[in-house]
Amino acid sequence: MSTRARSSNDPPIPAKRYFDASPTWFAWNHLTAADVAALRTEPAFEGQHIYFHLNHPIHFVRLVGLLSYVEIKAGRYLLLTLDDGSGACIEVKTTLRERKAGDNAEYPSNTLVDNVDVHIELSLPCLRINNEPVEIGAVIKAKGTIDTFRNTRQLKLERIWVVKDTNEEVKAWVETAKWKRDVLSRPWHLTQAERDEIDARIQKDSEKERERSQKKHAHNKQYEERKKRKFEKDERRRKREEELYNAGALPGSGSIPPRITDS
Repeated sequence: MSTRARSSNDPPIPAKRYFDASPTWFAWNHLTAADVAALRTEPAFEGQHIYFHLNHPIHFVRLVGLLSYVEIKAGRYLLLTLDDGSGACIEVKTTLRERKAGDNAEYPSNTLVDNVDVHIELSLPCLRINNEPVEIGAVIKAKGTIDTFRNTRQLKLERIWVVKDTNEEVKAWVETAKWKRDVLSRPWHLTQAERDEIDARIQKDSEKERERSQKKHAHNKQYEERKKRKFEKDERRRKREEELYNAGALPGSGSIPPRITDS
């Protein structure tokens, strides 16, 4: 993993407002564990969980590999180690679901990923995916976002499947090779016309948001003014009724006579 200053040989990275136009930004990037380890970070995007291959911004990743280890860490995290033969392994992480006192809700699993369960049997963690037991050596397809723990890349799990057979595994590797060849092998190029179109759309959206904000402010102001007028009207009516009541009362009726007791 590296965070470094850009060199003159690096393709320029467009501003973040243009990332939506990138072929990789909202895509499940089909990578290997070694690819994930080789992704760059950039000082301008540090702390944002944004990584780069060439000038492609990468956030979502799909991996395929053999399940080589299952571990429950600190009683809170489930770690699955995948070995995809790329020369690097990667930990796939999710969090165990915590139940607070009085929480009687029914959950689909005991982790934050609905189809993933883990239980301890004979002092060993036993993994289940889609209610089926999964053994070490099974081929796993996992999707998630990249995270870093102690300078080591991890995949924060969002979706996971067991690859059913060799044909499905081969298909997944073909998809990975095709993605790297067709998308990641060359820099992302954004034309000036595309930038202008995106800037115009952002400006239009900004103007719409400003108009909505102004309308909301005006609506709230009118509501408060109506509320104030109603309060003042009710208060004037109350005072008139009080004056009429006092004017029609008998002299001295406003005071309470002393209580007479037998001596």
